[in-house]
Amino acid sequence: MPGSKQRRYDWLTFTSDYGLDDVFVGVCKGVVAQIAPHVRIIDVCHQITAQDVEQGATSLATAIGYLPVAVHLALVDPMHPGLARGVVVETTDGSLLVGPDNGLLSLAWEERGGVKRAVEVVNAELWRETVHRTFRGRDMFAPVAAHLAAGVDVVDVGPLIDADSLVRLAARSVVVDDDHVHAEVSVVDHFGNVSLNVTRGDLEAAGIIFGDTVELRCNGQTMQVPFTATYGEVPRGRLTLCEDSFRAVMLAVNAGHASRELRVARGEPIVIARLPQAAAGSRFGG
Repeated sequence: MPGSKQRRYDWLTFTSDYGLDDVFVGVCKGVVAQIAPHVRIIDVCHQITAQDVEQGATSLATAIGYLPVAVHLALVDPMHPGLARGVVVETTDGSLLVGPDNGLLSLAWEERGGVKRAVEVVNAELWRETVHRTFRGRDMFAPVAAHLAAGVDVVDVGPLIDADSLVRLAARSVVVDDDHVHAEVSVVDHFGNVSLNVTRGDLEAAGIIFGDTVELRCNGQTMQVPFTATYGEVPRGRLTLCEDSFRAVMLAVNAGHASRELRVARGEPIVIARLPQAAAGSRFGG
């Protein structure tokens, strides 16, 4: 067992696509507890759509600004066309991101100030004795994360690798075209709210401000909706464009389910257009 000791981490965060219907999450947390019984675990999200690396990356990056400096274990690990190498990425603030090198960690490390150093996970002394190819989370990644939390040095996990060789996901850019904003669905949450890759600043660049009515085009539909600070500003059952709690623009139905009403899912395009406000409909009143 490597003997060099560095800082211990009191916190380990866990993000995955394992869901909550099976034992996978509990088993991984049990492995961590056996190696680092002092560590406290924060479950960030385990309802990432199966094998959806981009959703996992977006969710982790959204949450990580609210999480402590910690070991951040992230597991969305599809096997096609092959298994990604395992990596540990140390960020400039001292956080350690542990997971497959498939882009899953890339948005989060930018939120933590960028990469300080990175290593490949190759030291089998830190893994469970038997590693099953379909459950590397239990047999490789969780033990490595636990050992790091217990004070094992990053360089004992494996050789240093060039940060430029790490897989990065390209950020989905919004396009502002005069009075139109071309966006896409980034997240559909538990309540059916549809968050977009758009900020209020993007809408303001198209001349759209709170209180305006906009034209919305998605999934073959065209409709007029208000742009409000919260969904509570429209009557129950009404659709509105507003800000979510992370300052992204979202579509929401007050006491309803926007994604079902709009029939949209993550990744689908949406166009938001400014309307002359004197001509905009007023059917969203009380």
